[in-house]
Amino acid sequence: MERSQKIEEALSMVWEEREKKIRDIGSIGQRLAKVAEEDMLGELVKDGYIVKEGANVKLTDRGEILAKDVIRRQRLAERLLTDVLELGRQEMDSSACALEHILSKEVEESICTLLGHPTECPHGLPIPKGECCEKAKELLGSIVVPLSKLSPGDVGKVVYVLTRAHAQLHKLMSFGIVPGVRISVHQTFPSVVIQAEETQVALEEEAAKDIYVKRIQG
Repeated sequence: MERSQKIEEALSMVWEEREKKIRDIGSIGQRLAKVAEEDMLGELVKDGYIVKEGANVKLTDRGEILAKDVIRRQRLAERLLTDVLELGRQEMDSSACALEHILSKEVEESICTLLGHPTECPHGLPIPKGECCEKAKELLGSIVVPLSKLSPGDVGKVVYVLTRAHAQLHKLMSFGIVPGVRISVHQTFPSVVIQAEETQVALEEEAAKDIYVKRIQG
């Protein structure tokens, strides 16, 4: 593994540990030791990517920018591999790490736009926003869109459900609305009526916004 890739992988680990509210040098140092035999914590400090504040580690502005970029590319790659290529979890995890290192900024933004600017990776972790997300308005023709964007007669396959409300999630699951299920839209007003496999379901528009589907030919 090239040094630049080791630095990127190490910074992504620091970012992930911060998401878990872990900032102490000991814990982060142990995880970074898995990246390479050398002292990656010391390398990141020397290169100006992190600073030590007492017993804790903090990303510098330079480190924040690069770590955010790495995490964004990695999680967009995961979404691409699962949503479009429909790879399994094991194949996705191994392929995403390799793919993230070769994505240019232009390709990264194209993938993000293609997927409808997803906010979470397949593991439920947030995808940092890019410039394309900030500028994005209504994007027609995205492969993965909220169910609420479909019209009567459209057909899609459920990719993921974004709701954080457990009651809502369980309700949708009880209707059979889970990743991989084929959905046909019958009506969109006053409620969204869909056919999920053999079950017909009426949904509120807010619930339909939480269900992301990949458009398919009827």
